[in-house]
Amino acid sequence: MNTMYRMITILIVTALSGCSSAPECRTVTPLIATDNKMISTLADELQREHLAGTFDGLVLVAEGNTVLFKSAYGYADRKGSVNNSVATISDMGSIAKTFTAAAVLQLVQKKRLQLSDTIGNFYPAAPMESQSITIKQLLGHSSGLDNFHNDSDFELMDKAQAESRILAMPLIAKPGEKIAYSNAAYTLLAAIVEKTSGQPFQDYIQDHLLTPLNLNNTGFYHDSRLSTQNMARGYGGNAPGKTTFEKGLTWALIGAGGMVTSIDDLATWSAALKHGTIFPAGTPNSILIEANERWLLGSLAQINVNGESIVQMGGSTDYGYTALIQFVPNRDLLIVLLLNAHDDKYKNATHHRLSRNHILPKLLGDGAELPNNSIQSTANTSAD
Repeated sequence: MNTMYRMITILIVTALSGCSSAPECRTVTPLIATDNKMISTLADELQREHLAGTFDGLVLVAEGNTVLFKSAYGYADRKGSVNNSVATISDMGSIAKTFTAAAVLQLVQKKRLQLSDTIGNFYPAAPMESQSITIKQLLGHSSGLDNFHNDSDFELMDKAQAESRILAMPLIAKPGEKIAYSNAAYTLLAAIVEKTSGQPFQDYIQDHLLTPLNLNNTGFYHDSRLSTQNMARGYGGNAPGKTTFEKGLTWALIGAGGMVTSIDDLATWSAALKHGTIFPAGTPNSILIEANERWLLGSLAQINVNGESIVQMGGSTDYGYTALIQFVPNRDLLIVLLLNAHDDKYKNATHHRLSRNHILPKLLGDGAELPNNSIQSTANTSAD
């Protein structure tokens, strides 16, 4: 077993004033690892990539309800020499869309909404070409809606302004005709959640998703429940050393992003999506129902990697944050990345490339099978 997997933390000494850049800011903190050659090989691979400056953040791999691997890399705050840790809270980017989708699908199960409901039901003054867009098409990125603003995600914008901009846009395709990723669709879904539930969107997410699942380290920008001391700063984007959490949350982003989380909360949320524990017992898990050949209703994409079916959602921001949740259904495998730094190697695609080039090959390649035993059960990766 290599040195790392005797659970010895590799620390590179930094100046008292804090580290400012690579290689001073390299630190690897193993949290959980199985005594297994495949996992040790993965750990070595990720350590090499981190020491080369590719990424900072947290990585978790689980099989079923068992964590096989969890490790923290680099600093949440380089200036303050604060290591990334299990307590670190970081930006999840577009993974926030899975919360929006879950809220919509809860309302569908409660018969407050139908997947066949159209924009015209909620916005009778919308242009005729947009009136027939359905809830299902909004969820599956086949609505024909384009991006509705070209400025920062932090552009000051209220709900009425966002709705007006979205509905005024010409469609890029007829509803249902083309699959094209749309942030605007999810902002509109958040507004529809408010119209249907009678609650502010953030309150609905808190009351019906975060609180029931005990996601105590998950919330929206400026959420007073969350400790600012645990917020990871982003490195590698347009404003290195800043946090998105300190920015204002506006309707330029609500529904499509604007949320933060911890590695364990994100694993718990991923398990809830997989098992449908956000719905009443005995009801179908509509999260995993196909919206179309590319997307599931829960804002999870379907891809194929070397013949292996993968279900995933990723996210990134301009500040250097990237995040990814991946399921490998045939192996009951979950991969979670919550990263707060990248270099020029993969830039804001670091989450995808790290998994595709360095994690999946170690877990799935060469006929490798996941171990059946592990050193720790994952009580906090399942909402059951």
